[in-house]
Amino acid sequence: MFVTRKALIGVFVLLLCFGALVYKTRPDFFQGEENIVIEISSDSDSSTTIDKKSEDTKEKVPENQSSDTEHTEKDPTEPLISVDDIMQPTVDLSASSPQPSKTIEPRGHHDIVAVPESSKRIGDSWDHVKDTKELMEFVHSQCEKYHQITAEPGEAKKPRMLIMPKNWRQHMILYSSNPKTGSTSFKKWYTRIQGDTRPYEELTGVHVMKKYGNIEEAWVLAKTVSNDPTLADMIKPFYKVGFMRNPLTRLISGFRDKILRRKQGGLTNEMVDIDRSLTVESSDAAKFAAFADGVMKGTIKNFHFVPQHNKMKICDFPYDLIAQTETTSQQIVEVQEHTNTTQYDFPGSRSETGFDSVGTVHLAHEFYDKVKPDIMDKIYQYYKWDFVLMGYTKLSNPNFPYLDFEQDFEKEYGPLDWEDVEPTKPFESTRPVVRNRAPIEINNWDSFG
Repeated sequence: MFVTRKALIGVFVLLLCFGALVYKTRPDFFQGEENIVIEISSDSDSSTTIDKKSEDTKEKVPENQSSDTEHTEKDPTEPLISVDDIMQPTVDLSASSPQPSKTIEPRGHHDIVAVPESSKRIGDSWDHVKDTKELMEFVHSQCEKYHQITAEPGEAKKPRMLIMPKNWRQHMILYSSNPKTGSTSFKKWYTRIQGDTRPYEELTGVHVMKKYGNIEEAWVLAKTVSNDPTLADMIKPFYKVGFMRNPLTRLISGFRDKILRRKQGGLTNEMVDIDRSLTVESSDAAKFAAFADGVMKGTIKNFHFVPQHNKMKICDFPYDLIAQTETTSQQIVEVQEHTNTTQYDFPGSRSETGFDSVGTVHLAHEFYDKVKPDIMDKIYQYYKWDFVLMGYTKLSNPNFPYLDFEQDFEKEYGPLDWEDVEPTKPFESTRPVVRNRAPIEINNWDSFG
């Protein structure tokens, strides 16, 4: 009897331990926890807010960690709280699932048909490079037509982030950084210009802004010409370049970077709330559909996903070239020729070479075919000014994802009244919050933007 009683007690203790373990590890949506919502500062408000419940439980991020994955100093221009700072989700959706082996050529949203092998070659990026003069005239005409120019004549408004190399006097180049358009490659190129000869794959921490030139030095130069220089005066001697990208492929890039390539993503809990059927085995396209739904409904917020035209100030900043990520390898040659940098090779990417544009097109159709039609309509409306002002194309356009200046934009997007100049919500445009670094002392800060 003594042995039997002891055995029963042991079994009871084991059951208690197992029950505690199950309770502790249950998914968030069984616990009844509130969703964690991150709000990144808007252009008119530099504060950053986070739900109080998540603030108390969130693991503290080391102050010396950058926006890259390695542990180094944080980029002072990145948002104070990013989606990657949220608690690790209970359901891990970060593993990329296999992609279909067959290649298809869709003819429109939710109307996918297979095509013969002889028809699968989509024109590569060399077929879609726009002449710079034609490109810049188109953008300027669109800005005028739809009353998007808000800067006074002869003045300029500052884009989200302007960067120059430390040895800027030798090259006189000013780069307007735009996330998910190849900014990492461009910053690696900057480090090469500054004298770092290591292979590009060995370069890390490129988003730490103190690695580059101090823009205050350019203001000092401007003051030698004018006692009270404006931003337009300061940037005038520089070759000014920025990059934009088709909003549809850019959103996919943000999804793959923030979820599929990260073990500790901050977006997956919100995705599970949208689609409870998601599992690790779910296709990447199914995960993307939930992601896109969350972005459009405002439950997934990150400055990587907001429209580009306003952050880039493409109507209010006198760019010499607004290049496209899709044709970087061709347009970078022009940048090199204007900035005395032809001796510095530029790091390429798969999306910039030949037939890889086929993969980009088919991946986009595969992903967006899973998106609900009403969410697809919201995506086009949310990013419509990126499409209209730059001439980017929809999925149904045979030139996708490149530019097409011959589009009937009002047919594609409905009446484009000039009063409708603000980005279509679900949430406000954002800008980064400066942190962990003393502000630059500039006498005419207001004109700096």
